[in-house]
Amino acid sequence: MVKPLPNAFKKVARLRAAPEFQAVFKSGVKLSGAFFRLYYLKNESCLARLGMAVPKKAVPLSVQRNRLKRICREIFRENNALHAGDYVLVAQARAKTVDNKLIQAELRQLLNRFSEQNPQ
Repeated sequence: MVKPLPNAFKKVARLRAAPEFQAVFKSGVKLSGAFFRLYYLKNESCLARLGMAVPKKAVPLSVQRNRLKRICREIFRENNALHAGDYVLVAQARAKTVDNKLIQAELRQLLNRFSEQNPQ
């Protein structure tokens, strides 16, 4: 049995079911950036959960889609000051060829902007 890494992105911190995504899209707050849209919906639990939508139409190559998801998970995992709730990141087509540092900067900026606009 393989032990998870100590800082691994745990299953309880993920949105996985379609109804969870639909609830965030329908009732959530939306922020847009150059490469991503961030949706947020407060949930009953006391932890932040992340869902990602990286459409094949916007990012056709699986290598690029997986790179974007990996970067998003890492930024989300390292950001400890997030409000409890469900977050969904939707990648836009412009994100597929951008440098990793620009993607990281935008994700941090979106999360910080959200925290400033929606105090706990």
